[in-house]
Amino acid sequence: MNKVKNWIRRILLVVCICVFCYSAYNLISIYLDYKKIDDDYGKIESTYVKETETKEGQAYLDIDWDSLLKRNSDVKAWIQIPDTKVNYPVLQGETNDTYIHSDIDKKSFRAGCIFIDSNNQNPFQDINTVIYGHNMKNGSMFNNIKSYHDQDFANKHPYIYIYFPNGTVSQYKVVASHIISQESVLYNTQIQNIPDFYQEMLKNSKIKVDFDQNQQTPVITLSTCVSGDSNNEQRNVVHALLNKANINPKEEKME
Repeated sequence: MNKVKNWIRRILLVVCICVFCYSAYNLISIYLDYKKIDDDYGKIESTYVKETETKEGQAYLDIDWDSLLKRNSDVKAWIQIPDTKVNYPVLQGETNDTYIHSDIDKKSFRAGCIFIDSNNQNPFQDINTVIYGHNMKNGSMFNNIKSYHDQDFANKHPYIYIYFPNGTVSQYKVVASHIISQESVLYNTQIQNIPDFYQEMLKNSKIKVDFDQNQQTPVITLSTCVSGDSNNEQRNVVHALLNKANINPKEEKME
């Protein structure tokens, strides 16, 4: 009887060790994945971007567009949300699968890139430009997007900045934030009725922001996954309206 009990103890011990090793392996793998995300994008930022100030103390990003576009001509812009981790190149591939799990060099990469919907024929000129990014648990990529469900966060981070290869910057004002279905009409990139689109955009927004709904201004729609959505059918989404275009950051204030 004692021999049986000893064997059971040994088997349980082996099982526990195996479970521990497997869990440790997974944790280490996740850590290394997130470290690679931070390292790779940190290197991109340090290689191509310098944080600069004008004589008046206006902070802006000085981007080496020539070098960045030589590396990959699919780069269309650079997105920045001040005081968050959102500070990345924005690409557009032939399909929406091109950069969903590939880096800027089109190599396999869990976090993928921030990328524009392939259906946008004229990004940032279309009424609705849709931009995707993963909701990474280490706070990178578009993880901060869900924070806009909180009114206080939205009040403190009202603007999104899009830098363009021609040296100009566009300022977008965040006006709506919600969770929507991946099949929502708000992913439509070819908007015919702008007032109806605005109403759909605001219908279930978790925040309230005043703006002129009659101006029919282009929108950027930032989209990322919802944590814990086992069916992967819902998305955290933020909508921002073009507030000021063609800013020369070296000479003009961006706010």
